[in-house]
Amino acid sequence: MTHIWTVTNLKPGTGKTTSAVWLAYALHELGKRVALADADPGGTRLKIGGKKVEELGRAGIWNNLHPFPFPYLSLPSSSLHQVLPAIGADYDVVVVDSPPLEDAQGIATSAIRAATMVILSVAPTAGEISGMGPVLEVIQDINPLRAEPARTAVLLNRCVAGAASTGVFAQQLTEDGHTVLGARIPRQEVYAQSHGAKVKAAGTPFQGAALEILAMESRTA
Repeated sequence: MTHIWTVTNLKPGTGKTTSAVWLAYALHELGKRVALADADPGGTRLKIGGKKVEELGRAGIWNNLHPFPFPYLSLPSSSLHQVLPAIGADYDVVVVDSPPLEDAQGIATSAIRAATMVILSVAPTAGEISGMGPVLEVIQDINPLRAEPARTAVLLNRCVAGAASTGVFAQQLTEDGHTVLGARIPRQEVYAQSHGAKVKAAGTPFQGAALEILAMESRTA
């Protein structure tokens, strides 16, 4: 069975692409057959090597700047839940970089519907935690259309070193019934400036997060 991890959030700028790419690298380094599905419809315009590139999601731009050592799939489609299981059949895990729900609701909803694990990438702030609400509503709305309810995990990222708020929000989310990954992604330049660069995930919190999710899915298989 192929596992599909959809990294999602309501708004842009919440670390979705960074999280998706680093998780894919972590899985690759763990010896898993992994592919990264870019569901962002793009619209970004920039030059790479003097050549204009249009209609690429952030993961696609990253892959152009430094090709991933695993397959990259450009799939900005509202039919992801129909096509991805077949396309991903040759892989252990497909990591989906979902577009923001508020920008591309059809695609984001389809990416959530396709997922065996929905990963909510959020910073431990009141604004981003409250932004989980509309995403959770979508999950509830599509659960009746799935063979089984979606499994979710909260990945706290951009955590400030030594800030008590990280633990406070993690406890609050846990008490509210959410599964919060033990791995915490710190606010560090190695992550913030990694876009378009080669990644080494071994020994980082992203490897820890990948191992946690693999263990969660193995327990429910």
